[in-house]
Amino acid sequence: MTTTREMVLVGGVVKALRDRHSWTGETHIQKAIFIAKVVKHVPFESEFVLYKHGPFSFDLSKSIVHMRSRGLLVTEVNPGYGPSFSVNETLWRALDRTASNIFAQYEASVSKICEILAPKNVAELERIATAIYVSELLPNSSKEDKIGELVRLKPHILPDLAKKAFEEANLFQ
Repeated sequence: MTTTREMVLVGGVVKALRDRHSWTGETHIQKAIFIAKVVKHVPFESEFVLYKHGPFSFDLSKSIVHMRSRGLLVTEVNPGYGPSFSVNETLWRALDRTASNIFAQYEASVSKICEILAPKNVAELERIATAIYVSELLPNSSKEDKIGELVRLKPHILPDLAKKAFEEANLFQ
């Protein structure tokens, strides 16, 4: 079951992405939350694994469905594409108040992450999030070794794009 704290934090990310004119599909939400959890230590409960398009949380995907069923997240249909999400701000603010305004503690970190990720496409999100995943996996490795590992894990990512992904990942520090 998705906790109140998790719903407040996820809703805050969705709101921050939408406020920055993001597509706010599940990929944007997944990657923003992964980066917030790993780089800024925002206490998301969802666990991530390396999956088809980079770090992915099945727990988070279930939380998103749960939040939709409760009316906390609203979807917009995009024919030929997945849905875009927005937060029901009235419900989200009420939920945040019941959770002692927890989002305020993480708002600056989440805002910075969402500012960087909002204009990115799915391929860019995959590269950046996977670069962060590799950096966490190999914290003491050289930049070249990390680039090599990213390319090994994701052979469709060319070395020059892997290098750029690590440079962009540094923006979150």
